[in-house]
Amino acid sequence: MGIQDTTKLLHEMGRTYPSRIQIDELLGCIGLEGVRAVQAVRGLVEGGLVIAKGSACVGGMPGSELRLTEPGMAVAFGLAGVEGDPRRAIRALEEQTLRQLHRYRERR
Repeated sequence: MGIQDTTKLLHEMGRTYPSRIQIDELLGCIGLEGVRAVQAVRGLVEGGLVIAKGSACVGGMPGSELRLTEPGMAVAFGLAGVEGDPRRAIRALEEQTLRQLHRYRERR
């Protein structure tokens, strides 16, 4: 699985968020096909970055739709990289937000 392929998939999904996206349309949009497409989608599902929905099997991949998970959103919107730990990026953002809220409340 290529990091560029998975990153392209996630960025395209982020562009259309919050809509679920049809796997075949997504892959056609970014020009990914065949074994590379199957590997990229499977890698995202196995990595917990997307959830495959639907009962159809498209090009050897389970499901017909993809939906971003929270870690997938972190990558899609540039808060983390595919090769990093998106969950850690989410926790850091949450902690930063809580600190800012705490500082704001102290000033009131």
